[in-house]
Amino acid sequence: MRFTWFALYVLVATLCAGTSHAQLPAKGPADAEAVVTVRAEFSVNEGARTGELSVTATIRDGYHIYAMTQPKPFLATQIHIEPSDQVEVSEAFRPSRPAIALRHKSIDVELHEYEGAVTWTTPLRIADAVDPRDLTISGHLLVQACHDQGCLPPKKHPFTAKLNVDNRDLTARTEAAGAPSENPTQAPLDFNKLEAANPSASTLPLFIVLPMAFAAGFILNLMPCVLPVIGLKIMAFAQQAGDSRGRVFVLNLWYSLGMMSVFLVLATLAAFLGLGWGQQFSSVTFNIVLAAIVFVFGLSFLGIWEIPIPGFVGSGAAGDLAHREGAVGAFSKGVLTTVLATPCSGPLLGSALTWAVTQPPLLTYLVFAFVGIGMASPYLLVGAFPKLIAFLPKPGEWMNTFKHILGFVMLATVAYLLSFMLIPYVVPAVAFMIGLGAACWWIGRTLSTASLNAKARVWIQAAAIAAAAGFVSFGWLHGVMKSRFDREVDRSLAARHVASAQDATSSQRDNNELPWQPYSHELLARYTSAGKTVLVDFTADWCLTCKANEAAALNHTATRRFVEANGIVTLKADKTHPAPEVDDLLQRLGNKAGSIPFYAVFPAGNPNQPILLDGLFASPQPIIDALQKAGPSRNDAQRADTTGVRTRR
Repeated sequence: MRFTWFALYVLVATLCAGTSHAQLPAKGPADAEAVVTVRAEFSVNEGARTGELSVTATIRDGYHIYAMTQPKPFLATQIHIEPSDQVEVSEAFRPSRPAIALRHKSIDVELHEYEGAVTWTTPLRIADAVDPRDLTISGHLLVQACHDQGCLPPKKHPFTAKLNVDNRDLTARTEAAGAPSENPTQAPLDFNKLEAANPSASTLPLFIVLPMAFAAGFILNLMPCVLPVIGLKIMAFAQQAGDSRGRVFVLNLWYSLGMMSVFLVLATLAAFLGLGWGQQFSSVTFNIVLAAIVFVFGLSFLGIWEIPIPGFVGSGAAGDLAHREGAVGAFSKGVLTTVLATPCSGPLLGSALTWAVTQPPLLTYLVFAFVGIGMASPYLLVGAFPKLIAFLPKPGEWMNTFKHILGFVMLATVAYLLSFMLIPYVVPAVAFMIGLGAACWWIGRTLSTASLNAKARVWIQAAAIAAAAGFVSFGWLHGVMKSRFDREVDRSLAARHVASAQDATSSQRDNNELPWQPYSHELLARYTSAGKTVLVDFTADWCLTCKANEAAALNHTATRRFVEANGIVTLKADKTHPAPEVDDLLQRLGNKAGSIPFYAVFPAGNPNQPILLDGLFASPQPIIDALQKAGPSRNDAQRADTTGVRTRR
């Protein structure tokens, strides 16, 4: 039965990695160069040194490419402009038309596809001493062309953009008239400058990063995500009372190896697939599988059935040697502990992982390994010095009670995992777990003295029950719940249109929640261009540290008053589900690991030098200090000086 746990572990690791179209064979001998053709040009505005750059991709019939908003693991289209002191590209590229939205058949990922031809445009500014007629803008378009059976390899398509032919006469007339060049008073937000101001590779040396990674791993043991399974280790420590020092150390070493195995999987995902810390929780499939695993463990703790791993739970007497912890049980606990820890992020973790993902794979693995060693260090210490846990009571009936309490804690963890799942999946997931519960009960009612053939029949029958529950839940019930959810959304939107703005405002001011708006590149550029100070909160529903900061620092009376008094705009960059623009901004801000919570304050008048924060906050003061340093929005400066709002340092 050890294979059962191993199969579940491999399944979770596989789901983290996802699947990719790029792994499929391509149809026919088509070459990526011939399937996609690219051309580019730019135009200038009359009487100004500004204009617009356009890049057009023409795709052969029967093929498609993906939009810039395409979620991983599929390759999103990218446009890169070669740096030049002659021209400045100030904003992200915008497509000429919306992408075709589809749902992948086998994995729960939305596809954003383009067929035919599509053009991306972005504003540009030309240096004063440059004649637009002599200007050349170089760059490349990175795309992957696919068809229904597979994809071609990703291809860089270089391009050279020159002034539009119809625009040349306009440029000549403008220069002849001596039109003045534009002199903006507001420095525009430049996403490329953000990336330059926050380089991806940290300047910290390795001998500082490794202790930082070790400390970050140690602190993970104190995060609330780990609490549901730390109780398992406490019970194992109690069971180890009286064992030899060598056996205690070996079992704790197996537990630590279970932890390390997950960190090595995460290092692989970060080094080769670009997945950040905790990003696997953005996958509905991963969350359903993990919730199902935790659910069946909880049922085992409550005595419904017994997990076929020696010493993982044990349904017999607390002191029964037959149920003492074994190597497989210790390893499994280490795996489960680490998987459940990944929604949390502690101090130093973001800095260490951001450094790691910008390095060669060998260093990435080394830093992740040190995080794992740091998390495992308390258990290795107890293994080496068992007297450190001498304060625990001797094995007895209390362990059965404690085990049952852990069962309810596990069920509460399932509720937490369901809380950030896409709403149409919640009821099907609950129905699926009811089927799993029936399967576990069917196994649990079999006597331990039954023959091997009888036990095998019971397991086959239980697997059939679970498979039928999954088919009904996600084959039929999910469609019903999605239809109902869509209808309810339509009713809610209609009701909001009817409600008056006054009622909406008064309703919002009844609490301390900031007036959050969903993040987008376009919205950030628009507000910063208007002279607004902008606070961006990078968060996710599965991030418990983020939720703690929201309660203690962000949605707080002092923060809300300061934001209102200074005209500060608040944007929520939500990573609960795949969000390419959010990931892109994190990358440009130097957070290559994508770890959250993370905060960026873009000052009015100087948005290209944002103030960055991360970590766990006990009060609103760090957020208010950053906002105060950034200053009020420009058109709110006078009002902010007369509000009487002050902060305590």
